[in-house]
Amino acid sequence: MSKVTKFGAKSNNKKIAQLKSYLGFEYIKLKKDVNGLEFSADHLVEYAKKNRYNISVVRKVEDNTFVYNFFVEGSKLNIFLDAYFNGKIEGDIIDIDKLKPENLA
Repeated sequence: MSKVTKFGAKSNNKKIAQLKSYLGFEYIKLKKDVNGLEFSADHLVEYAKKNRYNISVVRKVEDNTFVYNFFVEGSKLNIFLDAYFNGKIEGDIIDIDKLKPENLA
């Protein structure tokens, strides 16, 4: 009998994915999608570029606390993260919300 794992994949004692750790972060490596199809790197990169992200950053300025909501296009996510980690955007990230395109099949 198969059961649903915490990753949403069905398992019938076959190892679908193994939880691993790298640099202190847990991850799983997926070889195929939920339909059993192999991934297409070009398709996934194009999909990611079409997403938008709402990134909330909390920042304390003097005695005031503010939340800044940055609306970042998927194609510019790396630019935003680079600016954040290089100190050009100050504060603590408190939330990241992915907004998928409506016409995504």
